[in-house]
Amino acid sequence: MCRKIYKSTYTILPGVVMKRLFVLIILSCLITTPLTGAVGTAQYSVDQRVTVEINPNAELLGVVYYLAFGRNDTFVIDRGGYLNDVDSYFGPYRNQPVVKILRKYLENYTSIPKRDYQLMLIEYYLLLCSDPPEIKPRVPSGFPWFDDDFLPALRDFARETNFMGFYSSHVDYYREDLNIYTAALRLLPPDGFMANYSGFSNVEYRFEHPFLLAVHGHSFDPVIDGVQVWGAGGMLPLVRRTPQRTVWSFKTARDTMFGLPLNRDIMNSTRLDELLYLGFIYHELGHDVTLQKLYEEHDTLENLDYLQKTIENDMPYLAKYDIHFWNPNGMLYESFADSWEDFALLHVNENYSLLAMDMQEAWGEFWIWTLFSETRECALKVRAGEVGNFTSCVPQILNYLRKTVPPEKAAELYQKVVPVTPLRAFDRGAQAGRVVIVYGTQNPDPTGTLRDRKTARAIAENLRKFYSLWPEGVEVDVKSDAEVTPDDLRANLVIVGGPVSNALAKEMQGAFPIRFRKINGEWVLWRNVSWESRWMPDSFLLLPKNSPKRASFGNVTISHGYFSPVDKAGILIAIRNPKDPRNYVVWIAGANRDLTALFQNPTYYLSSYEIWSKKGIEIGFYAQPLAPS
Repeated sequence: MCRKIYKSTYTILPGVVMKRLFVLIILSCLITTPLTGAVGTAQYSVDQRVTVEINPNAELLGVVYYLAFGRNDTFVIDRGGYLNDVDSYFGPYRNQPVVKILRKYLENYTSIPKRDYQLMLIEYYLLLCSDPPEIKPRVPSGFPWFDDDFLPALRDFARETNFMGFYSSHVDYYREDLNIYTAALRLLPPDGFMANYSGFSNVEYRFEHPFLLAVHGHSFDPVIDGVQVWGAGGMLPLVRRTPQRTVWSFKTARDTMFGLPLNRDIMNSTRLDELLYLGFIYHELGHDVTLQKLYEEHDTLENLDYLQKTIENDMPYLAKYDIHFWNPNGMLYESFADSWEDFALLHVNENYSLLAMDMQEAWGEFWIWTLFSETRECALKVRAGEVGNFTSCVPQILNYLRKTVPPEKAAELYQKVVPVTPLRAFDRGAQAGRVVIVYGTQNPDPTGTLRDRKTARAIAENLRKFYSLWPEGVEVDVKSDAEVTPDDLRANLVIVGGPVSNALAKEMQGAFPIRFRKINGEWVLWRNVSWESRWMPDSFLLLPKNSPKRASFGNVTISHGYFSPVDKAGILIAIRNPKDPRNYVVWIAGANRDLTALFQNPTYYLSSYEIWSKKGIEIGFYAQPLAPS
């Protein structure tokens, strides 16, 4: 069986010093037993070669983890009645050896990103095992703690509790997730698409996911009876990598970097859920068709390490807490997978593909459009029979990338294309060592001032937690608009409240691409036309099913364009600080106090601005390059 984990530079295993992961786990073996298929498993067959399931081994890990760390743990997904059933059924087993073993092991990993990585490793190895209660490894793991301590205790737990009885009797709970997964895979069946555009056929596709535990998504590629299997484990990477936008994704999302709460800027859209999942699946399949060749091109990759360093120079805090940066070329691996995802999504919803690329660019991938163009060209040649398979194109794509984005042009291109976002703004706050949050005192209704001050303090609390991994520390000040000093105004700012309540927001209205205006007694968001003509935002609308907009796709419309002036809206927006363009201003405001309070955790946004209202969600992107020094 061959499976890959590519997310980090080094694995951290007890007593073992391992090399970089791009040479760590390349396992080759032949397996004669099926990967899944035990009686009572929650498995759906999309077609003859594509299956998806809530994997019993992954769910067993979730139960044991829950018993070890409880309902309020960052990685536990509160599934309501299901979690109550877990409490009732497994509560008497909280002191089982496996619970203590897992708790002791994971308590060594105190930061959330490190625990995130370890959970991914444990689930990865469990997916290499047969179903409970046997849980027999199909290949040696080389992970002594897992083989010698954890697995024997896990088998005992599965037998003693009759875990599979519980699992089989709770299949109905898994159906919501499985229905979304299955419908997504039917939008673009992987067997047909991958055969046509990657050039690899006779492949089976297995997607194996947890339900109770938010495990980092990863790819794998076992060989079974001489048949190649490609697939994915873990959960789709919501929040910072793919911010949640829907009721379902909000319910299942967890911030597995800081454990911060999520904002309720969401809409009800099953089709958008399906697109989120489909993007995740094709991202992981993109790894399957590129990673092996990228490993072989080690020297070429080393000569391209300036690409990731360019991101790290601008967002060093992101590079510290995001595990994708822990490998010197991790972001290049991600970009190859991203470009395959973007090409696949193009066949389902063009605007969603374009939105995905803008968000990838906002994550720092300033070369993504070049890579996408080359990915598309090669894939079309595969389809036309001019190229045998997509993997063979990887070396020439790497060479083209270096030619098109040479080291001496990297920083300049980054500034031109990577949008201003809250992500960049708060990274700059870490570097500067200070963020000032300013709430307004001008509202004629005193309760408005109290509410805005409460929102400002909640934002400050979330920012202090967000900066907990920055070793130098960050000062987060909360001030009223009457207290700010000239030095404050040049700092990294968060302005809370609109122009009626906040004097600083009123003063800076001309600096934002969107502003509030009062029309017919209602405060509405209005375009700053002169600003837009200078910076040219790229904007998308996510509109629910009954939108009057044309070209509705399923129960969501995703289109380029703007809302007309919109009332009853909240906005989160970032710009460079006009008084010191090295720093940023993040403005959080709404047509009322509740809408102002919508974005109390502004740390995870990959767009320059977002407008939320009952009409839907508008997401916009723009770059504001610094003038050459």
